[in-house]
Amino acid sequence: MCASANKKFSPPTNRQRAKALGDTNQLNDDIRRAVTVGIHKCFLRFPEPKEGDWVTINEEQGQTVQEFEQTERTVVHSTHKIIYLQPIGSFDHSRTPSLDIICEFYRPFFPGCELEILPQIDFIDFSKHAQAEKRINRYTQQPQYLTSFIINHRKKMRRQRQNNNNQELFCIGVTMADIYPEHNWNFVYGEASIDDGIGIYSFARLDPSFPNTATAGPCTDDERILILKRAVGVFVHEVIHLFNIEHCIYYLCLMNGSETEEEMDGHPLYLCPVCLRKMYSALGKETKHFNTIQMYTAILDLCKIFHFKEESSWYEHRLSLLNAEEDKKL
Repeated sequence: MCASANKKFSPPTNRQRAKALGDTNQLNDDIRRAVTVGIHKCFLRFPEPKEGDWVTINEEQGQTVQEFEQTERTVVHSTHKIIYLQPIGSFDHSRTPSLDIICEFYRPFFPGCELEILPQIDFIDFSKHAQAEKRINRYTQQPQYLTSFIINHRKKMRRQRQNNNNQELFCIGVTMADIYPEHNWNFVYGEASIDDGIGIYSFARLDPSFPNTATAGPCTDDERILILKRAVGVFVHEVIHLFNIEHCIYYLCLMNGSETEEEMDGHPLYLCPVCLRKMYSALGKETKHFNTIQMYTAILDLCKIFHFKEESSWYEHRLSLLNAEEDKKL
């Protein structure tokens, strides 16, 4: 994305991981089991990074549960909470990931929140100033759009929906166009304005045929699964950022940072105990919708339907441990 000098990074110790999770004694039984039972059997520690990995280029200090709760974005007071998703540009190519399927995966990760797809808009609908910030990437020779102008456009459109402001959590734009955040950056997968609850995310580079996607043939089964898995992971990861949850450095986790598609593919489609507890804090304490067993079961069903084999195995194993622990109580 953007080159800079390598920084020394050491994966956290067991003590640091325990501190990041915090005291679990006062949690309800569901979330307490989810973040304490069989952790070493299911969650891999954050590995020693290779040169060029995210943490060697971008400084990550880690965010503990306590730190998150001190800066938590308040999102749970409305009983009817909506996240708006708006496609920008064309999604008609045969290799494009299905937004409907992405929405199916979204729902169990964000219990108590609805996701509504807004009508598609085109880049020609943007201001002339935004059009002026379109550029041709010197490496791919493909057009790119500046993220800040897309976010500003989303702010203007939000103001036109003032009657929904009391229930709208976030407004997220997704596009198959390539995007960049600053003129000295090569590209970015996405960018968000957390204070405004607005983000823009690109699926362009998730296709292994990029930058020749337009002329590539139909997806093979393996390509279709890979593109969809990447799109689901990127979308869920970026929405979680809008809750003010930072990148994870404690375990291999959906919230790890990614510098390349290869690094992205090494990250799992589940949250580690630290990040899961943060989501519980953001969504579960007041809404009462947060139930880990139900969440995992719903995600497992989707992983089976769409042939995410490794993810299916993980969720099956995790559920077996949690259900066995529940049975001990009975």
